[in-house]
Amino acid sequence: MSRSVYRLCRRTSPDSIGFTPATRTVPEPRNKPSGACKTFSLPSGRYCELSPVRNDLIPNYYLLAFPSDQGQPSASEVSEMLELGIGQAQKLSRELLGDSQAFTILYSGYSARREKGWHVHIVLLGNRRRKAWLYAVLAGKNLLQALGLRKDDAPRIGNEPR
Repeated sequence: MSRSVYRLCRRTSPDSIGFTPATRTVPEPRNKPSGACKTFSLPSGRYCELSPVRNDLIPNYYLLAFPSDQGQPSASEVSEMLELGIGQAQKLSRELLGDSQAFTILYSGYSARREKGWHVHIVLLGNRRRKAWLYAVLAGKNLLQALGLRKDDAPRIGNEPR
């Protein structure tokens, strides 16, 4: 039974997501991101959560999610979360990489999502080579899933055991 990706801040052992651990070494950021999830209140009174995702192939990866137990966000909540996601990406990028514009935001519309629930991926990059690596990893993951050679799984959030 798979657990919702959108409650991971409160769970201790979620299903894993992302990619099979690899041996590729990636340089560490100047500062290590904390493994703690951050909760943000929206003007509507509902909230969203920003969590670091542990992934050997994609370092400095975060997920901003609207917990599924709140239902679907309204159009204004989606806009607020996109703004919040960009602001947090700039802040994290400045803190960890020394450049507030070294990030990529990935958002999939409702019909293109694997899981129910609204979320945005934030990946801190640093340079175009890392951006190319990110897209190559994502393309490989999606190709393997489409061919049935890789199961679709959920993200590893924070400092949870492998």
